[in-house]
Amino acid sequence: MRRMAAVSYFFVLFSLFFFSERGWSLDRFPLAHSALTASQAILFVTRDAGIFRKYNLDPQIVYIVGGPINTTALISGSVDFSIFAGPASVSANLGGAETALLMSFVNTLEHSVFAHPSIKKPEDLRGKRVGIARPGSSDHYGATVALKKWGLEPDKDVTLLSIGGPPDRYLALQAGRVDAILLQPPLTVRAQKAGFNRLAALVDLGLDYVGTSFGTTRSVIDKKEELVRRVVKAFVEGIHFYKTNKQASLKTIARLMKTDDAEALEEAYNAYAVKFMARVPYPALKGVEAILEDLGKSNPKARGADPKRFVEPRFLKELEDSGFVSQLYGK
Repeated sequence: MRRMAAVSYFFVLFSLFFFSERGWSLDRFPLAHSALTASQAILFVTRDAGIFRKYNLDPQIVYIVGGPINTTALISGSVDFSIFAGPASVSANLGGAETALLMSFVNTLEHSVFAHPSIKKPEDLRGKRVGIARPGSSDHYGATVALKKWGLEPDKDVTLLSIGGPPDRYLALQAGRVDAILLQPPLTVRAQKAGFNRLAALVDLGLDYVGTSFGTTRSVIDKKEELVRRVVKAFVEGIHFYKTNKQASLKTIARLMKTDDAEALEEAYNAYAVKFMARVPYPALKGVEAILEDLGKSNPKARGADPKRFVEPRFLKELEDSGFVSQLYGK
């Protein structure tokens, strides 16, 4: 009996260690994200809800500002996955890297252009400075599209300055180092309350675009297919949690954005959990086409490229076909 008790005791201790989030049973992997924005809050909502652990996952989250640098980290193997804007992955693929977009959480441009109070209309930006993260980022693309729509030539009529992530851009606008910036919720509310002018909301342009996305490389897919499958499944369940557990999600956004502004948090939640994020977040091929069209102006390899080359939707399709998504939402 003592021997059986000792064996049972050992088994309990072993089980506690085995299933502990610090135990070696959890699959640890590096995952980067490119911006401190509510559009990327899904990563932290999924983590805080314990959904990664549910699927035996322990992502080691690292913040790397901007899509292009995130893509470099992917290509080098420093990280297995990244949350970033689609153009960086598409551009790298055109350059020979085997990057692939698994999901797109936002398939449009959701930024708003905010400017100094003295700038009343888009035409007033002529000769001014617009802060962006860096070339190749989603806000860089958005700024370029908006300026051209307003009859202004980027880097000729308006200077585009690389500043960094949204918080850095907002600080630069406050300090007068730039005259305008592009922001996403919840910083949009903060900027409006501070008296800056919202010149335009890019979502009103109705543009297809692969915005906040989740990507990896073909090498990771080939070598760690089961890991990829579980990570995608965790995010899809995380989206369900995001959409159906508002208060918990608001707390996560508040921590990420370091704000307790209820109005700003509400705008962020309604934008991403309700409006932009699909239950099954397929990368939009029309969005990839828009990126290729833009890149094609300076990169001949983008002209005529097949949009399907840049995405890997089969993991999402597996989940959808299995009935997993329908079961989550009860229909």
